Amino acid sequence: MRKKTILLGAMAVGLAVVTGMSGCSKSKENQTAQTSAKEEAAQPSAPINNSTIIADLTSRLKEKPNDPDILWRLGDAYFDSKQFAESSAYYKKALQFKPNEADIYNDLGLSAHYLGKSDEGLKIVEEGIKKNPYHQRIWLTKGFILAYGMGDLDGAKAAWEKANALNPESQVGKAAGEFLAQFNKK
Repeated sequence: MRKKTILLGAMAVGLAVVTGMSGCSKSKENQTAQTSAKEEAAQPSAPINNSTIIADLTSRLKEKPNDPDILWRLGDAYFDSKQFAESSAYYKKALQFKPNEADIYNDLGLSAHYLGKSDEGLKIVEEGIKKNPYHQRIWLTKGFILAYGMGDLDGAKAAWEKANALNPESQVGKAAGEFLAQFNKK
């Protein structure tokens, strides 16, 4: 019980990294594409309006219904709006066109977790790990789901150790290290 309480203290720090600082993890190309879509949709000093982004992307999707990047970005916009059922639907469609993209498995797994389906989220994340066992963020996410969705602190520790070992100097590696430090405190 004590370890669980300690881990909850690290949750705020790690959550930002698990979710990619802006809602969910994205590949470099997708982050850039979403940033430009957000910049186009937002007024210079206005906050980002996800409903405007969603409307714009939905319009673009009508022109290109099988564009995996638009589908993925729609999933991201819904995730950012905490509409996890919708984000899940778009991530699943994007996976049909990009079945080897570990980032989408990561995002879909987080969406399932936030829908209260941590067991399903874990299975999805594990599928992504099979696609790319060197994807650092998905290991961090696996630990997050195991700790906060399933109460499996030993499994979480193993996942965070893997995330940290892949690159301890990256932002994700440092977040994994912080989770581990909290876990190891007595």
